[in-house]
Amino acid sequence: MKSKLAIVAAAAVVTQAYAAEPEATDLPMVQVTATRQAEPVDDVPASISVIGGDELRRRGANDLRTALGLVAGVEGTPGGDAGPAGAVPAIWGLREADAYLLVVDGVPWGGAFNPATPSLDLTGVERIEILRGAAPVMFGATSFSGVIHVIHYAAGKTPATASFSGGSYGSYGAALTAALPKLGGYSQSLTANVEKRGDAADRSDFHRYHALYRGAADLGAARFHVDGDVSVLPQKPNGNLLLRDGGTLHTELPVNANYNPDGNKLNQERYHLVTGLDGDAGLGHWATTLAFTRTLDNINRGFLRGNVFANPPDDGVGDGLQADGYSQKRGVTDVYFDAHVDTHPLSNFNLTYGIDYLHGRGAEHAVNYGYCIDASGHEYACAGAHGQDEIVRSDDTRHFLGLYAQTDWTPSELIDVIAGLRLNHTRESATGTALDNTGAVTFDGSDSRHNTRLSGVLGTSFHVWKQGRDELTLYADYRNSYKPLAVDFGPEAEVQVLKPETADSYEAGAKTQLLDGRVDVDASVFRMDFRNSLTYQDDGTGNIVRANGGKLRFQGFEIESRVELVEHLRLAAHYAYHDARFVHFTRDNGASADGNRVEMSPYQTGGLGLIYAAPQGFNASLVADYAGPRKLNKSNTVKAGGYTTLDAALGYDFGRWALHLNGYNLSNRRDPVAESELQESVTVTHTAGYYRLPARSVMAGVSFKLD
Repeated sequence: MKSKLAIVAAAAVVTQAYAAEPEATDLPMVQVTATRQAEPVDDVPASISVIGGDELRRRGANDLRTALGLVAGVEGTPGGDAGPAGAVPAIWGLREADAYLLVVDGVPWGGAFNPATPSLDLTGVERIEILRGAAPVMFGATSFSGVIHVIHYAAGKTPATASFSGGSYGSYGAALTAALPKLGGYSQSLTANVEKRGDAADRSDFHRYHALYRGAADLGAARFHVDGDVSVLPQKPNGNLLLRDGGTLHTELPVNANYNPDGNKLNQERYHLVTGLDGDAGLGHWATTLAFTRTLDNINRGFLRGNVFANPPDDGVGDGLQADGYSQKRGVTDVYFDAHVDTHPLSNFNLTYGIDYLHGRGAEHAVNYGYCIDASGHEYACAGAHGQDEIVRSDDTRHFLGLYAQTDWTPSELIDVIAGLRLNHTRESATGTALDNTGAVTFDGSDSRHNTRLSGVLGTSFHVWKQGRDELTLYADYRNSYKPLAVDFGPEAEVQVLKPETADSYEAGAKTQLLDGRVDVDASVFRMDFRNSLTYQDDGTGNIVRANGGKLRFQGFEIESRVELVEHLRLAAHYAYHDARFVHFTRDNGASADGNRVEMSPYQTGGLGLIYAAPQGFNASLVADYAGPRKLNKSNTVKAGGYTTLDAALGYDFGRWALHLNGYNLSNRRDPVAESELQESVTVTHTAGYYRLPARSVMAGVSFKLD
């Protein structure tokens, strides 16, 4: 018992600012996501994966797809409606932009709305923690399927490095990380990087200009920390979606054609400031965090009507246009506050309690229009193009307030019990106005809703045996959570604040280390019952409208393993079986989808990775990831086959500098991987669309150690 408490206490010291020393250590791997306090992963009754920053850099991981490539049951799908710099991860078979929570250094990254994946930068990352399932107590009403927590090096701990790279489609990058000189007792670090990521698809790329500053000081009675993150992200959105009208896939369209209008852009500026204090008092260790984020988007994009070339000139619409688009300006403000106390009233009993508040306000102004474009993706002038068909304004404001308490009780060295409860109060209001091309008001409305309810977690782990570094731990947990429906701030004025969605999840598994710690395995089974989700119903007048009442079920099993074959050489393997189905769901045409598979959720995923990571000299990695067949639509009439991606890295470390060669998607699969929410809502033909995997690319680079 004392040894365990010593480990936790030592880990807590180095993770005060959600950062730790590099992963080379004989201590157990620790996490902070599930408990807010550092605790060995094997003690936590939940399935958690931790990926070290050194491994990410060795593998050349530069986005969520490559970073999460060796994590069981998790797909870091690139792209999506947020642009080529974005991602739509899937956890437990649920792929929705808002179904998981993205956290960066302890702060929700995206606030009260959707995860801000485009601005997520992996430069200078110390580790990534992945918690499968909700975090209903510590982070509240913002996640269902899981939490992805990205943690940077603490202030003053960032390794001093510089790197330069270049590669396919005009891609390039330069990055600098450093611990800046101390100013008395004030430690500070800087991460700065620029990059361009090109793509085989026409007029599709993004630039990133990013800087992260971290500072910390011991003030005696308390420790102060501050983070400032600035991201400027000009993007040219993808326009090469695989389109579907009904049961017909438009495979006749060129894979790399971009059907966006001329001047397509998805430009974002994001400014993020965090301040915090923590210290020790009679009550225990206390900590406060206050974060403010402002995000500005400037957008011009469009989507093709799927049948326009088979049914010219406009797929029967009658306006002579082939595509529908919009220009939009959008601003989102997020505020996050947390204050909590961590105390040990007994040597074997830890209590964490606190209060947090999450505020989000977003407003958008958009102009919807149509335009002409040919089959190769070139826009041309035509009558009626770029007319102001509709002018819309909308805004949404959210307030999430929570009181929470979570206990961690170890009645013996073999048993660990976690129990937590949270009282949530959420309040949301929305307004919208729309004018047609004559200036007439076609919609002017508002809606609001508030809810107060409990959520919680109960879990236990049991150490069956332990001998040296080898051990076997069994665990099980139950979690209850809820969240308001997603707001995507699309170019629509119609507003409707529905009831929150709810979920109950059950998980059981085993974690083991064998052969003196050289083999590490985590296997688990799960079930999540998703209720009150968005569905559709007849409003009594023959109109099909949005409503609550949908039910879904996600269940399956996952296994993740790491094996040290010889010194510096590791084999990673993972497999997941997911059965995701609609229990009760009515489609927007009034038809039932009860019993059908959830779209874009493969039955099986898996992968193998071989990593050779010597401190100096040659290093290499090879990662193969498989995603099985999946249904593309809720009626399950259209299916996509499985695919395998292959990523490889080669490098040579000369001590003070190193050479790198990285290949991404070497199998060059261009499969549909993420459904567009905007494609179907923006096009007047309601054509569905699916973003494809980016094409094969290669990057070569050099890095330098500056300290």
